[in-house]
Amino acid sequence: MNRFKGIILIILASASFGCIPLFAKIAYANGFNPYTFILFRSVFAVIEIFIFLKLKNIIYKVEKEQYYTLFKASFFGYALMMLLLFISYNYLATGLATTLHFIYPVVVMIGSTLIFKEKVDWKKIIALIISITGIYFLIGFGSLNSINFVGIILALVSGLLYPYYVFKVAYGNIKDLNSFVITFYISLFNAITLLFGSIITGNFDLEFNYKGLLSTVLVALICNMMGMVAFQAGLKIISPTTATILSTFEPITSLIIGVIVLREPLFWHHGVGSILIMISVIVVAFAEKKNLIGADDTNNIINS
Repeated sequence: MNRFKGIILIILASASFGCIPLFAKIAYANGFNPYTFILFRSVFAVIEIFIFLKLKNIIYKVEKEQYYTLFKASFFGYALMMLLLFISYNYLATGLATTLHFIYPVVVMIGSTLIFKEKVDWKKIIALIISITGIYFLIGFGSLNSINFVGIILALVSGLLYPYYVFKVAYGNIKDLNSFVITFYISLFNAITLLFGSIITGNFDLEFNYKGLLSTVLVALICNMMGMVAFQAGLKIISPTTATILSTFEPITSLIIGVIVLREPLFWHHGVGSILIMISVIVVAFAEKKNLIGADDTNNIINS
């Protein structure tokens, strides 16, 4: 039952993250740039989660060493990762850059095996290969003509940074914290870092309207308060390798939203990619045999 709950939480998180392109397009069309979009997403997430913590009487004070871990996870594993990915879009087709970014499940599997001695069976390896292939068909197909060395490096580094965040949450001294508390501090440190970063780079632009502002409020609610919390809770139930393979479900949500809401065209390779990713999700779900992480953080959320 715990395994199933963890799988559902990760898929829910992935579906939430798949909404980011929609909110980003609305924000960009109404005065935001990548820096301010991520900044205000973090700011509103801090406000929303702080209100939730107060209403639920959840203690959000952490140890000094945990503050340091949370900052590192925020800066290297999230803020810098997002900025590098967004910047890579200036050099590569979005589909190819995102495909390269999804190298992170491979890095997580290797790191989990070599560093944290996680046992990875052949089913998960097959699922990973299928999911990466599906990612290419879904969002990277036909974009190889946009090769740019700088863009490739930026996209790959963004994919190398995200496992740092995953490992800190799964194995670091913050792994037993309430998931809302973790997300609160990750968002808080993101907001501080991105505020200084946007000012220093000259990207701190406040010429947006209420539609753009509303999109950042919603992305904070859906992607931070729901998505990040669900991912962290699921990560404490199932292994990091399984969680990151299941995370490849994210582009399917983006595709569905793009077709239904934005009226984007649907091609044959989208169907092939979606089917491959769904197959990988099914394979990895059956391969997840035991709870490798330990505590059921979902119960902590419910009981808080």
